[in-house]
Amino acid sequence: MGYRNIKQMKISRPEITLKGIQIKSLKKAQVLSRALSVMEEECGIHEVKITLSNVFVCPWIDLEKLKRTPMEKLLKSIIEKLI
Repeated sequence: MGYRNIKQMKISRPEITLKGIQIKSLKKAQVLSRALSVMEEECGIHEVKITLSNVFVCPWIDLEKLKRTPMEKLLKSIIEKLI
């Protein structure tokens, strides 16, 4: 495969899918947010699609407190769509 063929390859959008996780506290949600950020940064992926399915979120978690980082804000919006 020559250089010309590499240029023509189409790179698909990276995706992180988490199934069946439990978010039992605000601290756990913040840890998940940091973990997603590290994965995004260390793997060199940007504009990653994050999908959560079959997720349990404790109802007493104040999601409004997830606002310190862009990833926390993103996680909050994803969770709010699920519940």
